[in-house]
Amino acid sequence: MTVEELKYRQSWSLEQKIDHAVGTVEFFLSQTGGKGYVSFSGGKDSTVLLDIVRRFVDKNIATVFCNTGNEYPEVVKFVRSTENVTIIRPEIHIKQIIEKYGFPLISKEQSQYIRQAKHTNSEKLRNIRLHGSINGIGKIAEKWKFLIDAPFDVSEKCCYFLKKKPFAKFRKESGLYPVIGTMAGESRLRFQKWLKTGCNSFETNMAASYPISIWTEADIWAYIRKFNLPYSPVYDTGIKRTGCVVCGFGCHIKGDRRFYFLKENKPKIYEHFMKMENNGISYKEALQYCGIDFPDSKINQLYFNFKIH
Repeated sequence: MTVEELKYRQSWSLEQKIDHAVGTVEFFLSQTGGKGYVSFSGGKDSTVLLDIVRRFVDKNIATVFCNTGNEYPEVVKFVRSTENVTIIRPEIHIKQIIEKYGFPLISKEQSQYIRQAKHTNSEKLRNIRLHGSINGIGKIAEKWKFLIDAPFDVSEKCCYFLKKKPFAKFRKESGLYPVIGTMAGESRLRFQKWLKTGCNSFETNMAASYPISIWTEADIWAYIRKFNLPYSPVYDTGIKRTGCVVCGFGCHIKGDRRFYFLKENKPKIYEHFMKMENNGISYKEALQYCGIDFPDSKINQLYFNFKIH
């Protein structure tokens, strides 16, 4: 696939995109012997995906939600109100993951690079993370290299333990393959994935379908309006993304208000997560260390410097 092809498909009408999504799922199921399930997060994107599949392809398709214990209450309530959803759970709590591996900050890609540079025994891998490979990829951004020497760890491991591992276990036990509601425009990793495989992937270790890859957020809301589709009421409070409540991926981006929203609307949840620690440093202190704007970012910096140094 190419960048030009993605832009072209993103310019399609909503009706064209619905037809494409339906065809994508139908082809995927035909190639996997009908062994598919919808990976349902309770967010608006997967809500639209689930409706497309049940409305146009298979009204009885298996649907699975992973309750990580790190979801907005409104999302969990909405999932429980949706018919025929199997709920699975991780074997480990987010608090244990943060204590052992570190905080989910910056991005999945950058946190992985920082973790590897900090803890790898491979000089070759460390050099790649510091300076990039021959073509310059795989490098920690200059502005985040200071986190290699931070008094706490950052890590992408929460995604693995809270979502990937439980779903992998479900796939192994059920023999089903996932239909996932992610979009190529959401992140660089998802964009690169689409360029490599398109909307259906039949890789040996991870066959999966991504029927709404070419959609945009505007398409999602247009579909919801078109079919008067119920969705989690958490979006009506002004929040733009659901996902894991504690997730810090992207929270450094200017204008991101997720932690302000959390403190204002879910103060008990906010305080609970802000107290979680890695290497004796709280999440609140780690955010402060990174210079990230959040409700308590004006704590006394001199005190903080004294505490960690």
